[in-house]
Amino acid sequence: MKTMKSDPVQDYILEDENKLCTAAAVFNAWLEVRKKLVSDFLDRLERALRLKKELEDWDFELWGHPFINSEAGFSFWKRAWKYEYYVSLELLDHGEDVTFGLARDFDQEHIKKRPRSNKLLTAVREHYPTARDHRWWEAYVTMQPPDWRKPEVLWRMRDENNEFLDVVVEQLLEVAKTSAPFVDQLAGKK
Repeated sequence: MKTMKSDPVQDYILEDENKLCTAAAVFNAWLEVRKKLVSDFLDRLERALRLKKELEDWDFELWGHPFINSEAGFSFWKRAWKYEYYVSLELLDHGEDVTFGLARDFDQEHIKKRPRSNKLLTAVREHYPTARDHRWWEAYVTMQPPDWRKPEVLWRMRDENNEFLDVVVEQLLEVAKTSAPFVDQLAGKK
């Protein structure tokens, strides 16, 4: 007969009815708490980027619902890019895999046929050596830390000193500044 290992959290919850009820209440609130933390963070991210002089006259969009939809994120682009290219922060697999970089709208037939820009990828790699390309990306980087579901990452998002926010703003701004000259040439070509 197998002996089951004891789990201190489970043992604690099972000590009495009040602890069991508290655990159930925390479980029921957890998804909303996570969603609120990330949604508030993405709102602050958008506001911070809108204040950047380099991004005047750019459009911004929050899309999907973090942790509810399997994919959600935040994107921004120059209007001249005609929704073909955009700087993006994406929460994939319900926030387990977070990436950022320069995305391309692979649904548009002329984009699908257009090869990715090796010069753009090389330029992004100067700042983010792990940058890769993919049919949906000219260049993307796995965010560090990559899993935004973890409590320590969620806690950093709500930090009043905005240290985590500042890091993400600078990463996205760097991708925008690095990519813009290349995309300005690519955008609109059919």
